Amino acid sequence: MEIIYGLDQCGEIQGMALALGNFDGVHRGHREILNITVQKAREIKVKSAVLVFDPHPLNLLKPESRPQILTPLLEKASLMEELGIDLLLVIPFDRQFASLKPEEFVKKFLVDCLQVKEVVVGFDYSFGREGSGRAEDLKQMARLYGFKVQVVQPVIFNEKIVSSSLVRDLILQGRMKEASVYLGYHYFIRGKVIPGEGRGKFLGYPTANIEVPLERIIPADGVYLTNVTYEKQNYYGLTNIGYNPTFRGTIKTIETHIVNFEHSIYESELRLAFLQKIRDERPFSSSEKLKEQIKLDLHRALKIIKSFNNDLAGFKQP
Repeated sequence: MEIIYGLDQCGEIQGMALALGNFDGVHRGHREILNITVQKAREIKVKSAVLVFDPHPLNLLKPESRPQILTPLLEKASLMEELGIDLLLVIPFDRQFASLKPEEFVKKFLVDCLQVKEVVVGFDYSFGREGSGRAEDLKQMARLYGFKVQVVQPVIFNEKIVSSSLVRDLILQGRMKEASVYLGYHYFIRGKVIPGEGRGKFLGYPTANIEVPLERIIPADGVYLTNVTYEKQNYYGLTNIGYNPTFRGTIKTIETHIVNFEHSIYESELRLAFLQKIRDERPFSSSEKLKEQIKLDLHRALKIIKSFNNDLAGFKQP
C-alpha cells in the first residue's frame, strides 16, 4: 500500500474507487465498506483508495469530546493493506478544511482533484461544515458530477450495530473476547519496553513494562492472556494492567510476563494482542500471596491456550 499525505500530487493518482470515513479500529463494519471498495476497483480496473483525516476532526472541533483511538494511523494503514487497499490518502484536518461546505468538498477534492469513479461510504457518513452533508446528499451530487456512490448498510452482530464506539466500550470494560467479535481480530497495542520496578523478577515472573501513547485506548484494569509479538515471533503472555495495589502503586502500568522467554528486550517494541481477561486486579496481603495467585493465573491461561490452539495456529507454544 502507498500512503500519500495531502493531495498536492492528485494529478498523478486520478480515477479510483474511494472509501470515505474515519475507520478507527477497522472493525467488521468498516471491513464491509473496504471490501466493497476493493471489489468495485477490480470491476472497473482502477486503484482502490481510502481517504481519511488526520488528526481526527473532533480533536479540532470538539477536543473535550474526542475519543481515545483504537488504531493509530500506521496501524490503520496496515489493517487496510491486508484487505487489498492500494492507496491511503491522508488529509490534514484544519479549520480551513473544516469550513468547507459539503458541495465544496465534493467539487474540489473528489471531482477536480481525484476525479473519482466510485465512492463507497457507510450509512451514517457525514461530511462538510459541521457534518451537514449526509450520504444521500453525496448520492445527489454524484449524479450531478458523474460518479457513482454506494452506501453500505450497517453490519449487525448479536443484534447490535458494529461501531467504533461499541468496541471502545467493550475494551474499557475488559470484555476482550466480545470486542474481537465486532473487530474481526484481537485488539492489540504496540509499545516500547521501558524500565520498571523489577517486582516481577523478584516474584519469579519477570515482566516487560510497556509504554503506550496516551491517546490509545487501554483495556480495563486486570490480568489478561495476551499474544506477544517480538521481532516477528509470537509468544503467549500474562499481562497486568493497573496500579499494583499490593505494593500501593500510584502509576498505571502495563506489564507482561512472556511465557518461556529469556531475552533482554529493553527499548524494543512489543505488540500485545488481548485474547481474554483472566481476572480483575486486586490487592494481596503479601508478596507471597500475590506470587501464588500469579501461578494460578498462569495455570488458567495455559488451559485457555489449549482451547485456542486451532484459532491461533502459528503462535509460539509455551
